[in-house]
Amino acid sequence: MNTTTVHPKKSPASKARRKSGGASVLTSRSLRVCTVKPAARGDARPTHRRSQTAATKLPTQIERDTLLTPEWVAESVVQEVERFLNAHLPDNFAERLAAKAQHLYPRHQHFHKGLNRPGNRGRENLLMFMRRWTAGWLKRERNPLHKKLPYSFGMGKR
Repeated sequence: MNTTTVHPKKSPASKARRKSGGASVLTSRSLRVCTVKPAARGDARPTHRRSQTAATKLPTQIERDTLLTPEWVAESVVQEVERFLNAHLPDNFAERLAAKAQHLYPRHQHFHKGLNRPGNRGRENLLMFMRRWTAGWLKRERNPLHKKLPYSFGMGKR
């Protein structure tokens, strides 16, 4: 038997649709998408569960594993820089830092190990990385502000 031609098994719901000859068959999965809930006045309105779950933010992998919230840490780093420089950074700066941390966490083992250290070391490592990224972005995008930062901040220190 050639292992390269093995196809994954289909679920019973997909087999039921195929046997029906192309006619649409309602399954329990398709019924879950749209439910009807009565309102206070007695009128029924359909609500879509997918839109409700999309509105609630699910925790990212970094938040599940380490209990660190990168958005809060990034906001503190941005406030630290703004107070030191007495200047306003772009509004999306903290979001960019948090997005970078969330992107790197599942992909780079060194970053992953650094954030999973015992005690406060994981939080301190995340602060160090975010300070370094902030210094690098300031050097590229706002060089006069970067020149006012101490050299040690670019190394991840306070």
